[in-house]
Amino acid sequence: MWWPTWRSNSPRRPDPAPAPFITIGSGRAERQGVASKAATLDRASANGLTVPIGVVVPSAETVDPAVMGELRAWFAAEGADSCAVRSAFGAEDGRGDSLAGWFDSELHVSLLDLDASITRVRGSADRRDGDFRTDVLVMAMVNAETAGVAFSEPGTYDDLVNATTGTADTLVSGQVEGERLELPRVERAESGWQRRLQGLLSDVRREFGDEPWDIEWADDGETCWLMQIRPITAAPRRDQILTAANHAEILPPLPSTLMTTAIAEAGPELFDWYRDRVPGLPEGRDFLHVKLGRPLINLSLLEDMMRELGLPTALVAESIGGGSGRDVGANPLRLARSLPSLLRLGWAQVVAVARARRNERVVAAIGTPPAQTFSAVVDDLRSAHVELVTGMFPLSSAIGPPMSALRAAGTLHEHASRHRTITVELAEAVAALGADPSPGALESFLREWGHRGVFESDVARPRYADDPSMLTGGFGADPVTSAPPPRTLRGWLTLPIWWLLAQPMGARERYRHESMRAFAAIRRAAVTLARRAVRDGLLREVDDLWLLTTDEVRRLDDGWAPDAAFWDTREAERRAHAAIDMPYVVGQHDDPASWSGELGDGDLTGISLTAGMVTGTAWVLHEPTRDAPPRGDGPVVLVARSIDAGWIPTLQKVDAVVVEIGGDLSHGSILVRELGLPAVTNVRGALRQIDLGDTVTVDAAAGRVTPGSGTSGSAPT
Repeated sequence: MWWPTWRSNSPRRPDPAPAPFITIGSGRAERQGVASKAATLDRASANGLTVPIGVVVPSAETVDPAVMGELRAWFAAEGADSCAVRSAFGAEDGRGDSLAGWFDSELHVSLLDLDASITRVRGSADRRDGDFRTDVLVMAMVNAETAGVAFSEPGTYDDLVNATTGTADTLVSGQVEGERLELPRVERAESGWQRRLQGLLSDVRREFGDEPWDIEWADDGETCWLMQIRPITAAPRRDQILTAANHAEILPPLPSTLMTTAIAEAGPELFDWYRDRVPGLPEGRDFLHVKLGRPLINLSLLEDMMRELGLPTALVAESIGGGSGRDVGANPLRLARSLPSLLRLGWAQVVAVARARRNERVVAAIGTPPAQTFSAVVDDLRSAHVELVTGMFPLSSAIGPPMSALRAAGTLHEHASRHRTITVELAEAVAALGADPSPGALESFLREWGHRGVFESDVARPRYADDPSMLTGGFGADPVTSAPPPRTLRGWLTLPIWWLLAQPMGARERYRHESMRAFAAIRRAAVTLARRAVRDGLLREVDDLWLLTTDEVRRLDDGWAPDAAFWDTREAERRAHAAIDMPYVVGQHDDPASWSGELGDGDLTGISLTAGMVTGTAWVLHEPTRDAPPRGDGPVVLVARSIDAGWIPTLQKVDAVVVEIGGDLSHGSILVRELGLPAVTNVRGALRQIDLGDTVTVDAAAGRVTPGSGTSGSAPT
C-alpha cells in the first residue's frame, strides 16, 4: 500500500543543552538507555519531525542547582518561558500496556519551578511497583490553538482525530469530548491545522512505519508539533458504512440464517478477487458483515478501493445503487500510479464475456453429484456463491461505462427495450404458461426453467420445480413487453456503444441463469439430508435447516440435536429481526432505534430507468405474490424494496414500478427496462412514505415519485 507523503515543516535544531541533560533531537537518548517515550521523540526530532525543543532528565539523575540554572537559561535562549514536565518512565508506552495517564505530567511550568516540578513528576513513579527507569521529559510549552490525539492504523485510509481548542490535556483526560473527524491519508486535507497535522502523521509513518500509533499533537497556528507517540494498545472503534445493495435484489427482506452466514463466510474469497488485481488493498477488514440477520456489503471498503486506485468513490454507488459513504473525487497522481492494477481490472472486463461462457459449465456443475453430508452442502453453497459473485464482478464492471454513456446520451431505453436477455426469455415463458397452463405446458416449462424461482439466491427458497404453484396464479397472458420507442438518429449513432453494453449484459444474465442450477442442486441435497435429520430426531422439520448457521449445520453431521429452548430463542430472534425496517445504507455500529424517524412529505427521487408517466394505486409488496393487485379501474404502481427475476409474474400485473434499493446494473433494473415499464429505482424512503392503496405518480423519465397526487392514468413522455 503506497501513501503520498505530506511533509510537515522541519524545526530549527537547538544548541546542545548542558550536561547531564540529553537534548531532544541529538539522537543520543536510545543509545543511553532512555525509555521509549522520550527516545521516540528524540529519534523523531533527529530525523526532521517537528518536536518542541526539550531535554531528557536521565533516570535517577540528581541535578545540581547550578546546572539547573544553566537549563533555565538554555530554555530562555530558545524562546521558551514555560515548559511541560512529563514522565517518560520505562514502565510506559509498551505495546501491551501503555499506562497512559498513570504517572504525572505538569503543564505551563515556569522556568523558576522546573526543579520542583521534575521532583514531583519523578515521585509519581512510586504508583507502580517494579524496577524501571524514571526518565523525565521537559519540553518547551507550545502555545497551542488546536491540539488533540490522532490514531494512525495500518489498513485504513483515514486517521481518526480528536481535536479541541487550546492544549489537549482536557481532551486526553476525558474532561471534554472534542471534535472527532477522519483525516484522509490519500487525499490532501483542508488547509490550516488539518493539513499541517496530515503532514506530521505522514512524517511519523515515514520514520516509524505504518504501524498502529497513538499520537498527541499541538498546533500553534503555524506549525503542528509532535508531543508524544506510543503504540496503540486498544484500537479505537471505527464505524464503517454498510449497504444492502446487490443483496437486496436477490435475497428476501430477511434471508435465511443459513444463507446469510454462508454469504458472510464467503466474504474473504470474494474480496480476494480484487486483491489479486489490486495489490496493496488493506488486510484485516471484512468485505461482508452480518447485521440483524442480513448480509451487508462493506461500502467503506469498496470506496477505499476506489481511493487506492485514484478513482472517484461515486463509481461504487453508481454501480451497485447502494448509496454513498463519502464522496471523494478522482486523484490523477494515484490514477497514474495505479495503472498496472487498472490494466488488470480492464483486462478482466475485456475477457469477461468469453470467460463467463466458459465458466457457466463450471458453476452449474457445483452440487453434482449431490453432497452426502451437511458439511459438504455448506462447502458447495459457499463455492457456488463465490463463483456466482466473482463471475459477476468483471461483467458488471464491463456494463458500467457504456451504460453511463448511453444514459447521458438519452438512448439507453431506446436500445434496452429491443434487447432480449435470458431473463426476458424467462418472462416470455411465464407469460406463455399463463396462456396455456396445461400439465404438458407446465412440464415443458419446468424442464427448461424449473431451477429458477423467487429470491432464488437464497437456497432456503423453493424453485419453480419445487413449488409449481408459484406459477399458477391466474395472471393471464398479457404481453410481457411493450412496443419499443421508435429509432432516433441519436440511437443509430450510439449503436456501437450499445453493442459494448449488450454483450456483457446478456452474458451476465445467462451466467446467473446457469448458476441457479447449482443452487437448485444444493437445495435438493440439503432437503434430502434434512429429511434424514428429521427422521433421526435432529430437526423438528425440514425447514428448521434454514434457521441454522453454517457452523451449526456442520454440527448436525456429529449428531448435534438442538433442544426446544434453542428453537424458541432462534425463532424469537428471527421475529425481532423481521420487525426491523433496516435502511439500505447503515453504519456498522448504528443503533436500530435511530432508523425509526419518519420522513417528511413531498416528492421522492431516484434513478430513472425508463420513460413514461403513470398515476395509479400503490401496491406495496415485500415479496412477489400470486394475489390480484388493488387495481380497481386504474393503473397499478408496484412499490417494492427490491426486485429480481422472481418478480416476473407480479410485474405482469402492474403499470409502473418504484424500487427502494437498486442501481443501473441490478438485475431488476435491467428487467424493467427490457419490459418497458415506467420505473424508478433507488427511491429512498419509498416504503416508509407510500402505503398500500395510496395514489402515487411515477415520472420515470425525471426519476421522480410523488405520493398522494393526481387522478389515475398514464401517459408517455
